[in-house]
Amino acid sequence: MHCKLCNTRISAGERTCPNCGADVRGMSGSHPAPRRSSGRLPPSPLAPGEGDAELELDEVASRSASQTSGPASAATPSPASAGLPMGSAGLRSLLADQPELLEPGLRVYRDEAGTPVGVDFTTGVGAIDLLATDGRGNLVAVVVSEKGRAEEDLVAEVLQRIGWLRKHLCEARQQVRAIVLVEDPPASLPYAAAAVADTVAFKTFRVALVFEDVEI
Repeated sequence: MHCKLCNTRISAGERTCPNCGADVRGMSGSHPAPRRSSGRLPPSPLAPGEGDAELELDEVASRSASQTSGPASAATPSPASAGLPMGSAGLRSLLADQPELLEPGLRVYRDEAGTPVGVDFTTGVGAIDLLATDGRGNLVAVVVSEKGRAEEDLVAEVLQRIGWLRKHLCEARQQVRAIVLVEDPPASLPYAAAAVADTVAFKTFRVALVFEDVEI
């Protein structure tokens, strides 16, 4: 006979279980012997998050393997650059702050008191986006053309502004020229530009976006 509480074998004549001390007088019959242990522990339940952590480790291992499967050393890519379009309003603001970006030595025109007055300069025939002076002291009228504008009207207005500057603002031996910035020049613009090449220069514009590595 075995104790029903702890399965300890009870010898004949014993009244209490020698293991747990339970009264075995009321116990009758035999209780199945305890099963032998197979030596294997049941799997313990995963703590919260352990399953996810394992999956994440597998993913990291996969990414690491794929990253190291290539050549041991790869050439460092050179900085990439891209040309981006820029609106006329943004270009005007940029040139007002940094006219030398358009041409080295270019400065905003100043009046007799030394005050910069060349931004959105007013004339009797219309405004000039930026009136500047070059390294030789000559006047340079910078005109930013709106997209889709007819080149005939554009050239005529630029020549009018040059004529006004020559008549009302130029000093002795001071020359006047213009730089016209066109974002999307029409196909026929080169013909108009050739006729005034000595006085007017036409340029397109883009903004360069450069990516560089951070120095560590």
